[in-house]
Amino acid sequence: MLLFAFTTLILVFFILFAGYEFIFRDRVILGVSVFGQSMRGLTRTEARKFLQTQFGQKDAMLARAGGELVVLRDGDHTWSAHPWELGLRTDFDPVADSAVLLGHRGTLSGDLIEQARCFLLGCDLSLDAQFDSRVALAYLDALAPQVNRAPVDASVHIDGVSVVSAPAQNGRELDTAVMLEQMRKRVLGIDQGELVLAFQEKKPSITNADSAKAQAEAILSAPVFLTFSGRTWALDRGALSGMLTIQTKQDASGGKSLSATLDHAKVVAYLTTVARDINQPARDARFHFDPSTHQLTVIRPSQNGETLDPEAAAKAIEQQLLASGPGQKSSAGARRPPGNASLPADLSVRTISLPVTTTKPAVAMEDAANFGIKELVSQGVSNFRGSAAGRVQNIKTATEQFDGIVIPPGTTFSFDQYLGDVVEANGYDDAYVIFKDQTVLGPGGGVCQVSTTLFRAAFWGGFPIVERWAHAYRVGYYEPPVGLDATVFAPTVDMKFTNDTPNYLLIEPSINVKTTTLTFNLYGTKPNRTVEMTDPVQDKIVPHGPPLYTNDPTLKQGVTKQVDFAHDGMDVTIWRTITVDGQVVKKDKFFSRYQPWVARYMVGTKP
Repeated sequence: MLLFAFTTLILVFFILFAGYEFIFRDRVILGVSVFGQSMRGLTRTEARKFLQTQFGQKDAMLARAGGELVVLRDGDHTWSAHPWELGLRTDFDPVADSAVLLGHRGTLSGDLIEQARCFLLGCDLSLDAQFDSRVALAYLDALAPQVNRAPVDASVHIDGVSVVSAPAQNGRELDTAVMLEQMRKRVLGIDQGELVLAFQEKKPSITNADSAKAQAEAILSAPVFLTFSGRTWALDRGALSGMLTIQTKQDASGGKSLSATLDHAKVVAYLTTVARDINQPARDARFHFDPSTHQLTVIRPSQNGETLDPEAAAKAIEQQLLASGPGQKSSAGARRPPGNASLPADLSVRTISLPVTTTKPAVAMEDAANFGIKELVSQGVSNFRGSAAGRVQNIKTATEQFDGIVIPPGTTFSFDQYLGDVVEANGYDDAYVIFKDQTVLGPGGGVCQVSTTLFRAAFWGGFPIVERWAHAYRVGYYEPPVGLDATVFAPTVDMKFTNDTPNYLLIEPSINVKTTTLTFNLYGTKPNRTVEMTDPVQDKIVPHGPPLYTNDPTLKQGVTKQVDFAHDGMDVTIWRTITVDGQVVKKDKFFSRYQPWVARYMVGTKP
């Protein structure tokens, strides 16, 4: 019986609920009202008519608004607007739509909750029925650009060598919430008179620039003198001003402040020019050895290398100039640098020592007594008989590059490193050189006479030969013996050997034009070893071809000039044996492959 009653009750509830939903499916639900007047059961059309009747008469609206125009004031500035421009409702369709949509928004749970709320507590549309907040907001949006003021941050800028600061200014922004309420009361007749614009104050992000101004003034307070080894470079206040920059900083909490600092890139750029005045490579000393006195004579003094790192120097300058706080003296000091007596007596300056790295040369002249250079270690000799004047000039020029070079123990000597550029500007003349598959005129012909002779000195000294290249074909200047030549072509083809003794090694060449002899002497401490060479072994001999004749319009008719000489091609092997106390300690193989080379003649065709 109880179950039946409960089931019946539920059934009745669903019938009533379904009936309610059916009846009010396109109508205003129970509990919706405007100023106490119920709108239940009205359709959209009926709701719109109802609202128009109640609030739509223009005279009634104007009466509520208290007049035709409403005045808005901001100090001496005023604006006039009609009440409906400030939100007085003239279009009631949206309100009617809102009334019908209450409890009919689409979701069952949401609709039930909204229907229950309106039924039990009521849903009054009085405000929306009279005041359109969207219209009021549109008016305020149009007015805002005319009255809003952005806050102005405190600032610092540099004018010449003067520091100029400007204080912060508060900004303001229309207070939308307050203005909407004032406009609603005014257009509905609740309040009368003018509307005074209400604002929210806006604080600037940077409220004070005193610290940055003091920092900038400290940086520009006096010139800066950069010193090194008795030399001075001046950074006057104008130059410092050009490097000064004002930056905005943000702390962990999001607050902002200004700071004065130096533009690192500009400081580095300036110091790069200073570095060009300071930087110099370390230079090894060069010597001559007197066999009779066993004394070394300096022919070129050594020089320490000096290097200024612009990055490191810039950081040092910035650290010193920025280290002191406002109102304090810079840690760089404020003293008059030497040699600047012409400065005004009342002008203090700051002096900073530049961080320059000094590099000692590998061969310093003050260390000569410890070199162990006391005797002839080995000698290389070659003959350049028959060389043209240009070739002799090139041999002289190239030989001079190696005069007095000292090779420290354990280091490898490179011929190309000291040779330099083989160009006319460096004193070289045109002479015949091997280029590709022929002999042609070019600057530097004869340089290989020098490399070959020095190679022979290293060969007979028993020094390890690190790199050696044979010529493309046999050259008479380097024979006998065949197979003991060394060609060079910087930077790809080099001649290198290592000083494997515990003492320094001095290269001292000499040239005798009368006897056409080039000699390279290596002085040091003679190692306890003996060097012997086997006779060259010639193999795979390839006979040269017939001579080639080429017309030359620069030679007169009837003149024939030989520019290349015939040589058979062959493989040549030489063995070098090094013995210590009668025991063979090393055997080195020197292999050369020479191409066959034909004789070449230039035949004159010039009338």
